[in-house]
Amino acid sequence: MQRLDDVQAREVTLAAVGAINRRDHPWSIEAVRCLASEERTRMVAIDTCAAVLLRGVPRGSLDPSVRIPISVPATPGEETRAQAVEVASEVLSGLACGDDGRVVVALGVLGEEQRFDALLVLVRAAAAWIDTYVGIDGDTVDAYYAIAKAETT
Repeated sequence: MQRLDDVQAREVTLAAVGAINRRDHPWSIEAVRCLASEERTRMVAIDTCAAVLLRGVPRGSLDPSVRIPISVPATPGEETRAQAVEVASEVLSGLACGDDGRVVVALGVLGEEQRFDALLVLVRAAAAWIDTYVGIDGDTVDAYYAIAKAETT
């Protein structure tokens, strides 16, 4: 994928979520790898996933001691790394509490592959949330089909 602006990064994030809901895990992984490659696109993707996962929770409204757990089923043939789940939970908790420093610290200690893993956990958690509470979300599926089709033509 090419270098993305913020709007494109948001659309690719939604498409990655939609790809998981459509069981196209290889495409989702490639999209997340692209998003994780730059700090700006990674932050847009994190913010987009947080918007799904924290729906109805105003940012900064929770006590700083709150920890939001994340549980994500592993994709067949791949195990979710425990550290990535912990970091994703810390990032989401920091955003919910309005503690940007907490988010920076959580992401700051990670290497490139670990950042990818943490972002993949957030994308999968967002897909699971949508699958559980909405069934299927038209925006994410539409984004997936629009971007996946454009890449193949």
